[in-house]
Amino acid sequence: MFIERNLTADKQVYCWAQPGPQASFAGKWCTKEAVIKAVSSLNLQTPKVWVRGDAAPLIDIEIVIAESGAPQVVFHRNANDASVKTGVTWVK
Repeated sequence: MFIERNLTADKQVYCWAQPGPQASFAGKWCTKEAVIKAVSSLNLQTPKVWVRGDAAPLIDIEIVIAESGAPQVVFHRNANDASVKTGVTWVK
């Protein structure tokens, strides 16, 4: 249930295919958690932007690999709304 709430189906397949799937799952989740905390605290004058609660699923934050091989963040739905409220246009 935790995995399905926080990772898209393609990211689940990716993580399971890694030599250490547990580490891969943990890394993806920690990255998403760090992103939403950074977005939420970027502008302390902005009212609370992550309104889904502490246990909200993070599936709306996608970590993709750019052509350079570096991770890149893509916001969807609720996470996109939160990033727009704070003025975040991209995260790398």
